Amino acid sequence: MAGVEIMNEIVALLVGALVGIGEGIGEGLSSMATSVFLTTTGDTQALSVFGSLVVIFAGISLAFGLTRWVVNFISSLGARNR
Repeated sequence: MAGVEIMNEIVALLVGALVGIGEGIGEGLSSMATSVFLTTTGDTQALSVFGSLVVIFAGISLAFGLTRWVVNFISSLGARNR
């Protein structure tokens, strides 16, 4: 085997291993998120109570953050003084 062929084999092994690890991590995170945020009854899926609370508090946090940003921007008239 030439040096190029050896390097091709090494790269193929490394990439194959990384792809396998990535797929495993992705499947694990997907199943965890599904079990935490969704409740399944028969063929229907609905947002769980925890998922609903997360969405509500994320919305409230986003609203307060955007309001603060707009008030700071308007009060300084675009100047970057903090």
